[in-house]
Amino acid sequence: MNSPFLYNRPLQAPEVLGRTAGADWLASNLIKGQHSVVWNTPKTGKSSFINKVLAQIRKNEQAPLICRLSCFNIRSEHSLYAALANALFGCVANTLGEWENLAATLLPVSKPGIPVPNHQGHEFYLVFADDLPAEAYLELARFPQAFSTHMNRRVIIVLESFHTLVEFSGAHARSQFQKIAELWKSMPDVTWLICGSGSTASSGYSVFRELFDERRPFYRFAEHVPLEPIDEKEFTDYIIRSFAKAGRVISRDYAGMIYQKMEGHPYYVQYLSDICFSNTKGYMNDAMFQGGLEELLDIFQQPFECICQELTTPQIYFLRAISQGVEQFCSIEVMDKYFLKSSGNVSRTRDALERKGIIETVRKKPHFIDPLFKFWFEERFCKTYWLR
Repeated sequence: MNSPFLYNRPLQAPEVLGRTAGADWLASNLIKGQHSVVWNTPKTGKSSFINKVLAQIRKNEQAPLICRLSCFNIRSEHSLYAALANALFGCVANTLGEWENLAATLLPVSKPGIPVPNHQGHEFYLVFADDLPAEAYLELARFPQAFSTHMNRRVIIVLESFHTLVEFSGAHARSQFQKIAELWKSMPDVTWLICGSGSTASSGYSVFRELFDERRPFYRFAEHVPLEPIDEKEFTDYIIRSFAKAGRVISRDYAGMIYQKMEGHPYYVQYLSDICFSNTKGYMNDAMFQGGLEELLDIFQQPFECICQELTTPQIYFLRAISQGVEQFCSIEVMDKYFLKSSGNVSRTRDALERKGIIETVRKKPHFIDPLFKFWFEERFCKTYWLR
């Protein structure tokens, strides 16, 4: 039978486990017009969480109009404004006549073209000139507020994968995003929800801290709503229930071990549960659990090896020290044991690993961001390679 465990797509609202307090907080923010931001590391359930929040908002009798836009393929400020206009049009206009009337009313200066689709099922879209005059460019930039006013309805705009836009913004990113923040603050009837990955393998640094920390372009623009962990009991109950629906049995101990080994990471918990489910015909046992762990490590062996191949020897030693519970990295004993040489080298090594998105430092203590990579590093890398 098909597996009940879902990890290869965003979940719909009824499928989302936990995070109720965070969903209530964010839904309340957006309904009352408070700009908000949600970020976390990849595959932690951000899109699923947003689905749950927006489903709550839509239950409100006077819910604002909701527009979602992914920034994954947007590389410039002009493209962002054009994509926003297209997304908002798509929320309310269906026919060519509706698109033309809305464009004539709200974008009379920029005068976008609207190509007629060649094939049935293709959608209408606006085409803007690359060299818009200043007046037309301002009209396009301020379109979300003009749209809200025209519709006589508040608008919530959800910008997903916002980190990809930031990463490709170039040397003038700071001033560019300062201008965008000021523009969006001037739109009284538009509420912004910005979300994406806090750190990525491609950029390495925490994109959202670069935007929202003190003295940054979006400082005090939006309230950060953290992505809360899913409670262990709720997750283990779900695992047990999912096994039972297929006539299979997993004890609470093994369900808890799945959660704990993956440190509650939703993607990995679902993935390991799926493997164990597939390997279980009746009762889950220790051999099936251990086999599931090994299979999961095998699946991620190549990408994790690639990560380690790009690390320097001091960085490998630093990770080994973290995995062995070291806290005082600048002690003479630790620097000697792990070949870290000096306190300056410790700082440079730590900073390099943070930029690569492998570790983060919380309350002055570095730790792995990815729990499965941490487990693989301890169980396979450190036991396979003699570093001394």
